[in-house]
Amino acid sequence: MYESLHNHTTASDGTQTYLEVLEAARRNKVGVVAFTDHDTLPSEVDLAKLRAYDGPVKWLVGCEISSGLPVELGGGVTSSLHILGLFTDPTNVALREHCRRAVAARVERMERIVTNLRGLKFTISVEDCLAASGGETVGRPHIVRALNAHPENAAIVEQMRMDMELAAVGSAAVAMDYAHMMERPASDYPYRLFLSDDAFVAGIYVDYLYSIDLDAAVKLIRGAGGVAVVAHWYTAARKIDAGMLEGMLRDGRLDGVELMGNPMNGAARRAEPVLAAMAKRVGCITTYGIDGHREQDIENFVNDQSVAGKSLGQTARLIERVKPDLSFSNLG
Repeated sequence: MYESLHNHTTASDGTQTYLEVLEAARRNKVGVVAFTDHDTLPSEVDLAKLRAYDGPVKWLVGCEISSGLPVELGGGVTSSLHILGLFTDPTNVALREHCRRAVAARVERMERIVTNLRGLKFTISVEDCLAASGGETVGRPHIVRALNAHPENAAIVEQMRMDMELAAVGSAAVAMDYAHMMERPASDYPYRLFLSDDAFVAGIYVDYLYSIDLDAAVKLIRGAGGVAVVAHWYTAARKIDAGMLEGMLRDGRLDGVELMGNPMNGAARRAEPVLAAMAKRVGCITTYGIDGHREQDIENFVNDQSVAGKSLGQTARLIERVKPDLSFSNLG
């Protein structure tokens, strides 16, 4: 059975619950799921439902912290640096307070982005984004989902794509970004076009309004009994290059790296061998998982044996190595 140590709970229609994720995992032959929602922890009610679950899939609780940059880079906010906390205690007071502040700031950030999008004649509302989040911490995937739900927005996105294609002729940097964007489905174009801090169209995206620096994020995770793993490093590689990341691992500022979280992404595939070689040199923890919000992402993971096959047995190896508290899982 395959194992995803990076999984969110909200599906494309915003209705997927923890138990529905476990059922989707069972259908797709995924035997272990780590729930690592963005700056969000399961409630007491959700924990009770998980504890009552008697199905075959193993689960554990975690948290994906949207981290700021390391202090030596200014500690400023960034949309790209995410730290997975695995085996974290969801009742930990400090971690819960961080999540409370992060959730409130994400809503305000989303409201500002919606205002900017409407200024460019996109059809979108705050209510659309909240509905797309289905109760999860609202983020870019939900804004993109809300945009794509209105067919009339496609014409604006297509005009931006053509503008970027034209600009790529005279700029190697834009050409590289354009090529990477074209590796993705059209539904994902908004990220590179206007929903990132270095997007082609400036003035729409708003970065996190609240964040803590990398070392503070790791301290929170470890303080809650967890291990800290940098997720989808390729999205932060422009800010934290491979050499800097390796130095952080050697210095014990991070516990490990996610080798693959999105097999459908070309940049993720190119990063995998770099990270695997780095992890071997350093001797750190490695994980495989799904950075996704819908069952299709689970299916994509499982259907790619070059990725899913490497996830087999990773949870047992992790438990043997770090000996975590298994209180918030059904692994004990």
